Amino acid sequence: MNNYTRLEPIPRESGIVDGDTIYFHSPSAFAREHLYYPHFGGLYTCQFPYRVKRDYCDTFLLTRIIKGSFHIRFLDQYITAREGNIVFLDCKKKHVYWAEDPVTFQWVHFDGCATQAYFDYLFPVRGVCFPDKAELFFHFNSLLDELKSELSDDHRLSFLLHSILGLLAMNDKKQIPASVTAAIRFMTSHFQEDLHVDDIAAASALNPQYFSRLFKKHTGQPPHQYLLSLRMKRAKSLLIESALSVNEIANECGFTSSTHFIRSFKAENGITPHIFRKYFEPGGFRS
Repeated sequence: MNNYTRLEPIPRESGIVDGDTIYFHSPSAFAREHLYYPHFGGLYTCQFPYRVKRDYCDTFLLTRIIKGSFHIRFLDQYITAREGNIVFLDCKKKHVYWAEDPVTFQWVHFDGCATQAYFDYLFPVRGVCFPDKAELFFHFNSLLDELKSELSDDHRLSFLLHSILGLLAMNDKKQIPASVTAAIRFMTSHFQEDLHVDDIAAASALNPQYFSRLFKKHTGQPPHQYLLSLRMKRAKSLLIESALSVNEIANECGFTSSTHFIRSFKAENGITPHIFRKYFEPGGFRS
């Protein structure tokens, strides 16, 4: 359990015509160190001349547009967020947002845990504006309801914030281009071979540079990293389920040499293939 503060109506910023009072949250020391946590949030209906301009604010901001449209300038981007969109801003960077016509939106300033990492992961390929989903609608409403509660719980608030960030990061498989799914099928069938990005792009009938950007946008990782993950999954299976040597597994999974395999395996897993295999042997490290 933690404390919250509800601010009674105060003289509103210009352009705010309706909405909740602002609900503040006081996270515990545990939450500040280990969880996601909101600072404050609410629900507004605004119209011109509502405008917020900040050079720096030590929080992140999630905004969900319920009705109307919202205008944002963030770094070198100009975005119009419309009904059904979610906006995710790093407020430590210069930003401006404003209303030109009536707009109703939910909002929460928050921080904690891997928030910066999520933003840095999403922004280069997705920007700051995301399509809404039914799950986001549910989690956003639940988050604000929990924030308003006199018995708001740090762990539930963290769960809801993490769920929203996770949903923003998840790929909608229905929207993945056919060229990307073709590339995934090609890599899955040929990862044992000496593949290069040019080979994979050719299988998708795309220019390699454009293909690499498109693939990363829709999968969250470049093609060579996805290919490495396929090889690594197969290698782990063979280490556990077969008696093949490390050199044979390296050849079977498309690594150029056993040295390359061992180096790549340790970089990703923190241990060598030999130690990984020992872990799963009868009487191994699990005993």
